[in-house]
Amino acid sequence: MLLIKNTHMIDPASGTDARKDILIQDDKIIKIAEKEAAVFSGKEVDMLQVIDAGGMIAAPGLVDAHVHFREPGFEHKEDIRTGARAAAAGGVTTVVLMANTNPCVDNPET
Repeated sequence: MLLIKNTHMIDPASGTDARKDILIQDDKIIKIAEKEAAVFSGKEVDMLQVIDAGGMIAAPGLVDAHVHFREPGFEHKEDIRTGARAAAAGGVTTVVLMANTNPCVDNPET
């Protein structure tokens, strides 16, 4: 299990904008609470990995509706692999690629 402590959680859907602790088990969030003790409540504390996320933000994945991955045709500027890695590193989970490629990516085959 993983406990992420002291993160500033922002979630527009639920109206959350507060300091929270997040408990994760098997790659799923199983509990979000305002105090660490409320997160544990009966969990095996000795098997817990803890990350202090003070000064960091937890939020839903971001969307970038204007990216230039340049593949095909201009891979020397950016390609899908490097662009996707950069997006993921910045918390972006969804991208919309611009069609400024050669040939233009404007159909399913391309």
